[in-house]
Formats: sequence, C-alpha cells, structure tokens
Amino acid sequence: MELTTRVAVPLAAAATTVIGLLAGPAAAERASYPDPADVGGASLNDIRRVTVDHTASRLAVRVEVTDLRRHSEQGPAGLTIRIDTRSAASGPEYRLTTGLYEGTDYQLVRMRHQRQVGEPLTCDHSVHLGFASDVVRFTAARECLGSPDRARVGVKMVDLYDGSHPITDWLGAAGSWTDWLSAG
Repeated sequence: MELTTRVAVPLAAAATTVIGLLAGPAAAERASYPDPADVGGASLNDIRRVTVDHTASRLAVRVEVTDLRRHSEQGPAGLTIRIDTRSAASGPEYRLTTGLYEGTDYQLVRMRHQRQVGEPLTCDHSVHLGFASDVVRFTAARECLGSPDRARVGVKMVDLYDGSHPITDWLGAAGSWTDWLSAG
C-alpha cells in the first residue's frame, strides 16, 4: 500500500503540471462593431467599422472610415477614442485625439470627470493613418493605460468641412461604448 501512495502522488503532480501547460494563458478578447453610413455622405470620414483587440500586452483599436485622404481641401477632421478602464468611475480614464490627414499630430491624455488631467502621455502608444486602406490604427501598451483587466472604447469623428455645421459621427449612438473586453 505504501508503494502505491508513493507512485500516485508524483503521478498526480505530473498530470496537474501537464494539464497546466496545455491550458496556456487566457485568451485575449477581440470584438468588431459595424457602423452604418449614417452621415448622409456629408463626410468622407464616416466611421464604418471599429475593431478592438485587448491582449495581455496592448490595447489596439482599428477604425475603418469611408475614404481617408492624405489632404483636405475643405475643413479639418479629427477622431477621438475614449478609453474606459474602470466601470465604477463615470466617463473615460483616457482619451486619444488625432487629426485625419497627413502631417497631423495625436495625443493620449488621462481624463477625470470628462476633463484632461496633466500633460499628454509619453508612454508606448502610436497612431497610424492608412490612407490606402482607409483605416486609422491606435495601439497602446497596457502599462500605458494602467494595465487594466478590462477596457471598452467610444469612438467619435468630427468633420469641420463647413465650420457652421460640423459633422459628428459616433460608433453607435452618441456617447455610446463598446462591450467590456478582457485582456488575455
């Protein structure tokens, strides 16, 4: 009987180790949200789809628009991505703003009560304007966003083609958010 116990314990430990190795890390969450052509052709930067990818190392947001152009002969247009990381707090904890034309700048800032707090962040984040694919890509290291377990985003485009009648397009309804997505 003692021999059986000595063999059974190491076998159980080995089986637990193998199962743990096979299970691997938790999967990251990714979700894609279509948005209708709902600005009636008034802006080339109408949001058409947003894809959010929240992994163990980064948060990535991909925004597809109708026709992203290098230059505007009309007025400026910009994109705002609100990033909510704490469900208990109202409003986003971070906000990314970027122009939608070649040579425009972007900045990621901390938010509190819908207002910017402090200077723009210098942590690992980037924006890429893909003119050939009509896609805006934003990526931030999770550490840059406080390493949240969950995050959700809200996306808004504003086009000032005619300054007296700005065109605003939200992903979904005005002020809305995506689902909460867990990090991998």
